[in-house]
Amino acid sequence: MSVSITRAPDGIKPPPEWRDGYVAMLLDYDAPAKSWSMVATYYYCETWYALGRPIPPYIEYQSVQGSPWKRVPLEERLIGREANLLTGPRTDGEPDLVTIADKEFRERSSGRMYQLVLRKWGRAEANFCDLS
Repeated sequence: MSVSITRAPDGIKPPPEWRDGYVAMLLDYDAPAKSWSMVATYYYCETWYALGRPIPPYIEYQSVQGSPWKRVPLEERLIGREANLLTGPRTDGEPDLVTIADKEFRERSSGRMYQLVLRKWGRAEANFCDLS
C-alpha cells in the first residue's frame, strides 16, 4: 500500500511517499512538532502474529519536516481517532476518482479496527484473529 501527499498547505513540507505492506488508515499533521503521522494496521492475522501481536493492533510512522518515514510507538493522542484514509483499497488499483459515497460505503462495510484507532482489540471488538 502507498500514500503520497502531492500538495501540502503553505509552509508545511509534505512527507515522502509512504509505502508498506500494511493498511494505512489515518494521516495526521502535528503543527507544533512539524511532523506527519501515519497509522496503519494489519489485513492478515499472520502479519499481526509475525510482529508479536501488538495491542492495540496499529503501527505508527512519523516524518518530521519531510524526513523519511520512521516507525515509532503509537502515540496516545491518536487512540480513538477516526480513520481519514480510504481503507480496503482494491488490489487491482483505484479508479481516478473515488466518490465520497463510495468511501462512506467502504467505511460502513469495514471492520471496526479499520474505522478508528481502538485502544483494545479482542473478542468484544469483533477480533477475527485468535487471541489465545
